[in-house]
Amino acid sequence: MPMSSNRSSFLPLPRSAIFIALLFTFLATVYSIVTPIFESPDELWHYPFVWHLAQTAELPVQDPANPQLWQQEGSQPPLYYALAALLTAPISSDDLPDLIYRNPHADIGLVSPDGNANIVIHTTAEQWPWRGAVLAIHLTRLFSIVLGLGTIITIYALARHIWPAHPHLALLAMAFVAFNPMFLFISASVNNDNLITLLASLILLRLTRLASALALASRGIRLTEFVILGVLVGLGMLTKVSGLGLLGLVGLTLLILGIRYRSWRTAILGNVIVCGLAIAVAGWWYWRNFRLYSDWTGTEIMVKMMGARPVPPTAEQLLSEVPGLMRSFWGLFGYFSVPLPSLVYPIFNIVLLLGLAGLPLALFRPARRAELFSPQFKLAWPILLGWLVLLITGFVQWTMRTPATQGRLLFPALASLAIFWTAGWAILIPRRWQIAPIIGLFVVAVWTPWGVIAPAYAPPPLLTELPASAHPLEATLGESIQLLAYDTDGSTVQPGDTLPLTLYWRSDQPIDADYTVFIHLLDEQDLIIAQRNVFPGPGVYPTGQWQPGVILADTYALRLPRTVFAPTQARFEVGLYDHTTGVRLPTSAGTDNVRLGQIRVEPQSDERPNPQELVFEDNIVLTGYDLDTRQAKPGDIVTLTLYWQARRMPSANYKVFVHLTGDGDQRAAQHDSEPHNGAVPTSTWQPGQIITDSHALTIAPDAAPGAYHLVVGLYHGDTGQRLRLLENDGASVQADSITLGGVRVVAE
Repeated sequence: MPMSSNRSSFLPLPRSAIFIALLFTFLATVYSIVTPIFESPDELWHYPFVWHLAQTAELPVQDPANPQLWQQEGSQPPLYYALAALLTAPISSDDLPDLIYRNPHADIGLVSPDGNANIVIHTTAEQWPWRGAVLAIHLTRLFSIVLGLGTIITIYALARHIWPAHPHLALLAMAFVAFNPMFLFISASVNNDNLITLLASLILLRLTRLASALALASRGIRLTEFVILGVLVGLGMLTKVSGLGLLGLVGLTLLILGIRYRSWRTAILGNVIVCGLAIAVAGWWYWRNFRLYSDWTGTEIMVKMMGARPVPPTAEQLLSEVPGLMRSFWGLFGYFSVPLPSLVYPIFNIVLLLGLAGLPLALFRPARRAELFSPQFKLAWPILLGWLVLLITGFVQWTMRTPATQGRLLFPALASLAIFWTAGWAILIPRRWQIAPIIGLFVVAVWTPWGVIAPAYAPPPLLTELPASAHPLEATLGESIQLLAYDTDGSTVQPGDTLPLTLYWRSDQPIDADYTVFIHLLDEQDLIIAQRNVFPGPGVYPTGQWQPGVILADTYALRLPRTVFAPTQARFEVGLYDHTTGVRLPTSAGTDNVRLGQIRVEPQSDERPNPQELVFEDNIVLTGYDLDTRQAKPGDIVTLTLYWQARRMPSANYKVFVHLTGDGDQRAAQHDSEPHNGAVPTSTWQPGQIITDSHALTIAPDAAPGAYHLVVGLYHGDTGQRLRLLENDGASVQADSITLGGVRVVAE
């Protein structure tokens, strides 16, 4: 096909594209309304940046020792926030601090079977009609929806330019992005990802059109093209630090195109204009960072405020995070704690991989290759791939420093991904079936607000009477809170299992405070082997919102760590406390807790006691452990036996450290030595060999009575550098030690 002119890339939208755009806008608006405020990634900190600008017209100055409402997001480039502040400045939003009532026990980044996904406590102040800060937040979300709409229209224009003879492919690429549930979710939130994604898509469109214009050689490139690119790049750099990659992409593309088509105007003058304008637009921000923080990008202070990884990840650990990355690409809502049904992810991943795998198949299908690999596609794909590579490279560097393996960070490359997927899918699948995954995406996108997001923040069931299966208790905590009964499934569990417990609460009068429920599973030594601290609901129905006289059926899930010592007999300990002071409510029996139930913890079936799968660096695995006693007095000796195995022969000799540690890192005993007191150095271990390693721990004479836990790891004897713990029971972890079962120290 002959190449189209530049003007062909922005043909008026056909009815089908308008229909997709309207569906996207409607769905994104539904997501915005259904999702409670602050319950999308970092919105709790993104919006206060907007609020601060609207209130003061001043940029935040970051101080890790004195974080403000915006936390680490105050380190972000300010363009998105400034635009939102201009939009919402007329709204009186002084009530924002009152709305930020943090859930002190929120399971951020964890999918908990009992819920507790909400990062804040929601009140009637958020209900319709919106006013104050709530109105401003929803108006900012509407602004984000407009940016998301601009992104999908730009992707349509890009695909239409690449395949002028196949408009249905442009619709396919547009819908692939528009109906991604996570893209809808982020587009309906206060988040600067929405602006950088739009700007990146616009830049890719301008670059591909410029490449086509140079290939036509019908006329020179107008200076306005470089001016537009320079302004767009500058705006991208002023939106997010990843926008710096756009400057590299544009500069490199202009240089290569100029050399290829012998256009020094493009290679030199174009780069001068683009770089000059980009620096003029955004350079002041990076200079400000350097003056304030001695860091051009401001990312160092951002990492300090949000928290770095505890230990540097290995390549294997980063790869192990790819499934989580893909879940958050398709749909992992809230603060990455509200998932889609597990079956959805592999289906969507297969569709994505099939589409990308379809591109190489074009080599064996000349007819389809000639049809889909248009001249525009041949010019565009290196640009699109270059941006994808640049963004992924920056993403990997960032996630090496912080635990931020989030799919939304790849959204600025959605235009590239949509084009590649559409091309491969069209090569692989007959046209009449090409729409199938779009229908699937659409169905999931429509169902998600009502089937996934809304239930995550719904209150628990309220009853008028107890069910017949409940075990009565009739304990009173504080002045009026009654623990009427409990119920649990089964009487036997194993380490690694999840144990549900349902408590039935009631209060006959209003409660003027929000108390935390604590549930402990205690073993025979009264050591806590599993626990849950949470607001009732869990999380969404604090005691201050309880209706007098109504029974609350509240189910909690306690997960037993795989490292729990077994066998043992256990029971529950339940109570309430003020999370701001730690003070427990007294019970009618004169105690500060209620003990109930009998649970038997049985060991996993294995030839070794307390079997484990704890993988350290250098292919060393802790496969089990045993204790000769669970209770000791000062001066007594407690013997811990470790069972090691090498997957491959270790490359060096390491020492094993064993610490018996209490609250506040109080240490009651310690033992460091090479395995088996030096008799079996790690460098001599043979693959598959089981090493029995005993450590005698002498309890310190001044050890205070209380509960202590064992901390175990390995280190280089000459440097003290610890080996990283890589896996726990097949799950990737980042640590340099592992906590095993505990010991109770009693008085003489």
